[in-house]
Amino acid sequence: MKKAICALCIACFSIAFAGCNKMTEQAQMTEMEKIQKQLNEMENYQCSATMERFSNKGNNTYETNQYFKSTGEYRLELTAPETVAGNYTVFDGEKICQFNPRVSSKIVKQVPESQQRNELFLGQFLKNYMQSEGVTVEAAALDESRCTVLEAVIPGGNEYTATEKLWVDNETLKPVQFIIYDSKGNETYHLSYHTFEYNVELDDSLFQIIE
Repeated sequence: MKKAICALCIACFSIAFAGCNKMTEQAQMTEMEKIQKQLNEMENYQCSATMERFSNKGNNTYETNQYFKSTGEYRLELTAPETVAGNYTVFDGEKICQFNPRVSSKIVKQVPESQQRNELFLGQFLKNYMQSEGVTVEAAALDESRCTVLEAVIPGGNEYTATEKLWVDNETLKPVQFIIYDSKGNETYHLSYHTFEYNVELDDSLFQIIE
């Protein structure tokens, strides 16, 4: 009986010790490691963001919704201003199409792949980040949040999309701000996230192209 009790105590102690070790390991993870773990485990996301686009023709600001799957499918909706509200672009894994409700027939037309559009999604940033050499990581204060800033080089040699930076909140592990720069260091796209949710239940119809 004593042997059984002793064995039970040892087993309980081992489980408790293993649990403590796991908690200690989590506590010892750096902010950067936590962020990388969260991003690496991302299967999909949905978000709302203000997107500013800068060019030599002027600046434009849009309110957007994004839906993205790690397998590559995405959907970008414009919700404001009113002149573009309802427009969306969707990639179903094979082709990219655009929908404009203001066209009388509301046609969906296939459009060529665009590096500038693809770079607006976090999944593409992660690929670029993993492939970039000499990437930088820094801490920065953004409003009242403390963020880690990840920087990546965008391959392809496009002068309008050369490098990019992502600000991630150290506590929530969610993106706060994302900026794409041209080859001269000027901002070409600036996304400020209002909401961001990892690994949510996304309806497959979001990525279907309706002819």
